[in-house]
Amino acid sequence: MNKGPKTYDIALERLNQYLKEQHMRVSKVREMVLEQICLLPQPFTADQLVQACTAERISTGTVYNTLALFVSIRILNAITRQRGKNATEYELITGSKVRMQVICQKCQRVTHFRDPALERLILNRKYTNFNLQYYSLFIYGECKYCRYKKRTTEE
Repeated sequence: MNKGPKTYDIALERLNQYLKEQHMRVSKVREMVLEQICLLPQPFTADQLVQACTAERISTGTVYNTLALFVSIRILNAITRQRGKNATEYELITGSKVRMQVICQKCQRVTHFRDPALERLILNRKYTNFNLQYYSLFIYGECKYCRYKKRTTEE
């Protein structure tokens, strides 16, 4: 799922604003990493991004440092999933306050979904001493393909 130029422009604006506020220099390397992120299917791993950045001659350390920066300034979400061992995946933040996903624990298939009633419930709820900015909902289970595969092998 490529996010396109609009998401790139929004993320670049957020990055440049943060760098200006923190008196950090604007770097072409960071922009190139952001561009590669926008070209990758979402979610992606750090290894996938490192591979994508090799053509641009961006070092592994720079990629990891840039990932950490992008997570801290909310250009990316870091998602820890179990795939044999814990693996972190990254996903562009699209500006939406809502992210809902069901994740198969067998094949790791991720499906995004929307539930307007659940969204209203969460967004309209009053939180004591807390101002909701965004939320993520991950539901883990077994997808229909894995259930079917399991059922056919048992027969």
